[in-house]
Amino acid sequence: MKKSLLISSVLVLAALTSQSALADVRVRAGISSATYNLGGDYITAKSNYTPVNLGLTFSGDSGMYVDLAGSSGTGKHDGWTSLGFPAENFKRTDAALTLGSSHVSDGGIGSVFYVGYKIGTTTLGAENAGLAWTEETFKSSGLILGGGASLPIAGGSAGSVGVNLGLGLMSATWQDTTGFNQKSKTKLGFSLGANYNFPISSHFGVIADLKYNSYSYKFDNPGFTPNPFTVNEKISSLGATLYAKF
Repeated sequence: MKKSLLISSVLVLAALTSQSALADVRVRAGISSATYNLGGDYITAKSNYTPVNLGLTFSGDSGMYVDLAGSSGTGKHDGWTSLGFPAENFKRTDAALTLGSSHVSDGGIGSVFYVGYKIGTTTLGAENAGLAWTEETFKSSGLILGGGASLPIAGGSAGSVGVNLGLGLMSATWQDTTGFNQKSKTKLGFSLGANYNFPISSHFGVIADLKYNSYSYKFDNPGFTPNPFTVNEKISSLGATLYAKF
């Protein structure tokens, strides 16, 4: 169902984009310093990692835009170190498809609203922990929506600063290599962000951004105590991105 929804969203967004003349296409690439925390009633794990971020935005003259974004990074997590085991392999990937509308006032103040679909996968290694499984995956997905505002600095000659707030109606699937597979109830989470955008020229620029995401998932599993149990997921990052506009 999720795959069908994502494919349908791509087709709808492509149709909407084709109906309006494109004002520009923007590609971006960057890197972040990120911290991932997984907690709640089960494992408590933390990882510091460095994801690479890529994105592509199609913007129309009307202010509507379609954005594709993805990131991936690896590191180590400390989920089993409290039991005397070494840190294990960690991997996190994220992808989002959003449709938005932006507006800039005569004074240069910008505003944006977006809706979309987001997926994320966390892989937690357990090869050296002496457990029945050697790897776990925590997959989340759901609808997102939000908005933001930006304020020019020195009339825009020194760039702009922006803030944004988002909400996500998310669910998660928890799996391991023994065949364990449990799906959570759908829960509401949120994201916060702040950024500084400096245009190097009319076609190139750099963005520094600070992001924070927090989601909580409740699982009903009769084989665990407590039942139901909750898994909390939090991700914070500080990144820098270069973009080119055509």
